[in-house]
Amino acid sequence: MRTLLLAALFTLLSSPASAQSLQRIFSSANEAYFRGDFASAAKDYEKIVQAGVRDADVYFNLATAYARAGEYGKAILFYERGLKAKPGDEAAEAGLAACRNLLGKREAEKQGEAVVQTRPPLSEALVRPFSENLLAGLLLLFDFAFFALLIALRLSERESLRIGLGIAAPLIGFLLILTVGGLLVKSEALKEGRAAIVINDEAAIREGPDPRAQARGKAQQGQSARIIKGEADYVRVRLSDGSEGWMKRSDVEAI
Repeated sequence: MRTLLLAALFTLLSSPASAQSLQRIFSSANEAYFRGDFASAAKDYEKIVQAGVRDADVYFNLATAYARAGEYGKAILFYERGLKAKPGDEAAEAGLAACRNLLGKREAEKQGEAVVQTRPPLSEALVRPFSENLLAGLLLLFDFAFFALLIALRLSERESLRIGLGIAAPLIGFLLILTVGGLLVKSEALKEGRAAIVINDEAAIREGPDPRAQARGKAQQGQSARIIKGEADYVRVRLSDGSEGWMKRSDVEAI
């Protein structure tokens, strides 16, 4: 559990009066957590997020409170949001893995077996520890270095230097290509819709955006999904198992 000093952040995001209010809410959330009232702690941390605070440590605290309260779908959502804000956070990764394992055990007890995705696809796992800003910075660096090497190679007259530049340029070019690919994966530019998490258990999947539409099945809390489009109180989703349908907005949230 992380106890944070967020006064500066609250002040930046709010007027002095509302900043003090956020600090009081944060203190109240911490107190509730440490006395074991995890539901109240989560409720207060949610107020901070709803006020516009987008901080990895607040997400971590909120996710941990939800996990301790047994609301693993919401815990997974906020661990994922925290990792998006702070890639490579080992504590958040551990909390996320623990929640998915606990969900798997819960489903196994209910149904006799359960399949829970615990790891992202390889391409996503490779870029998971890096932020988009870092990858974008590396892209600019390698792009500049690659074209600088090409110019130097063209202008150089010394054979030994040309050989060295001729070796370095392809290596930098390869790193440039890898960085472009990593940035595309990280930004999800090649995927349709937005990454999301199912936050409620036994959430109905319907054929249309209407409570009277025929049900196609049910999604389990913590399941990964992609929100394709929305209509009124419903969103069309594609679940991690490949199935598609319409779900209530309150049952699934974007990361």
